[in-house]
Amino acid sequence: MSVEWNDIFRLPSASLARRRVPKAALLRNAHLTRLEQRALDKVSFIEHWATVQKSSTRIPPHVDEERDIQAVVFLRCGLTGRSSAYAELARIIHPCFPNPTVLLFENGGETCLSCAVTRMSQAERGATVVEDVTSTGGFDPADPLYASLLADLALNRMPQGDLYEYVRELSWLLRLGRLTGSLGFYPSCAPAQRVRLLELSSERDELVARRNAITEQRRSRDLTLNETAKLRMEQREAEGRTERLLKEINEICSKGATS
Repeated sequence: MSVEWNDIFRLPSASLARRRVPKAALLRNAHLTRLEQRALDKVSFIEHWATVQKSSTRIPPHVDEERDIQAVVFLRCGLTGRSSAYAELARIIHPCFPNPTVLLFENGGETCLSCAVTRMSQAERGATVVEDVTSTGGFDPADPLYASLLADLALNRMPQGDLYEYVRELSWLLRLGRLTGSLGFYPSCAPAQRVRLLELSSERDELVARRNAITEQRRSRDLTLNETAKLRMEQREAEGRTERLLKEINEICSKGATS
């Protein structure tokens, strides 16, 4: 399934590139490790889908001591269908580009959006580093649960003071999208609660990752009874903390609240 991305982002035609990015060129220029190169076998194609910049959208660049953002690059990434390792692939692909990037993963009937915010490197003059990555996780774009998220991504709904403002809002919306599946609704909150919601969301992600790691550890046949019991207790504790976080997130979010 190929998603009609511009039905979602509503970018001007001048922004659209729709040019394939040869994986061979990416491997050659990005200095990837062999393990990272093998991970890219899960990607069937990469396409430079669009560029948001002043010349095509009238959104001005952002330049200060920390950042020089002249463009935000959107990349379509088709997966082979054998894997949905979105986080692993985002970690590899985002740093290959100096601009803030938005990855549009397509994996059969599922998609995932990932956004990287960059800043100038303090160690290497003229270089940039990825400062923050936010993704939605996999979801079905036809699921009504995600309709509000996709509607909010349209250009005419986004802040356009400058490109940093634009990409930060995009990152925030993807963070809300990541919470949607857990909450059962698309969350929003008052502006004054954004920092707290971000903290809770980040803590939840860490707990989910810990819970999944414990689940993987418990599959080992070499564990002693004591080790198995300890891991079971740690997993229950992580699950309990996750439930408490979701309860607090529910309290500060409301359906239909304006952000």
